[in-house]
Amino acid sequence: MIKRRAFLGGTLWAAAAASRNAQSANASPQNTGISPSEPLVWPVVTKLRPDIRLFAGHTDTVPDIVGRIGTPASLVIFTEGNHLMALLSDDIVGAFPSWAKSQPEYAALDLDNIVVVTLPQPIVVQMIRTGAITLGNLTLDVSRESGFYPDIVMAGPDPLRQVRKLGVIGPNARFFAKNRGLALLVRKGNPHGIS
Repeated sequence: MIKRRAFLGGTLWAAAAASRNAQSANASPQNTGISPSEPLVWPVVTKLRPDIRLFAGHTDTVPDIVGRIGTPASLVIFTEGNHLMALLSDDIVGAFPSWAKSQPEYAALDLDNIVVVTLPQPIVVQMIRTGAITLGNLTLDVSRESGFYPDIVMAGPDPLRQVRKLGVIGPNARFFAKNRGLALLVRKGNPHGIS
């Protein structure tokens, strides 16, 4: 086994060195074809299922995942990015484990790994419907078996109806907050009469 590793390591090192030498000989700073402002896009080499959403070269639509994947999750919340800062504050997710420990019926819960996933709501629905999401060459399984599956879905009425049709949330799910639409905050008493 050691001889095989030494051989493979030496071979890979030699191939990498030869590749670097060939590139530096053929490329001058003016002839690279890549400007400093262009992003480097890594190639997708895995075979992709056509129904799973692929994120390559995106920034706003790649999930923010807070928590640990690969270890059992205590609670999984799927929501959109607009909720992230408020949800992860010390007043909400930060205070939840302490509050649960103070309640006799929840005191034994292990809340060591709360996973929060934020994405635009249509992508949350698609991710649940297809059972996966692909980030470059990595596909994350979105299923009850994997543990990467929502206990709570925070969304507007239409996405929640779609998630309910998929059987993710039960009939006892309810809307817990509503808004009155866009608003403009003004100083107390609205001294400038802004309307």
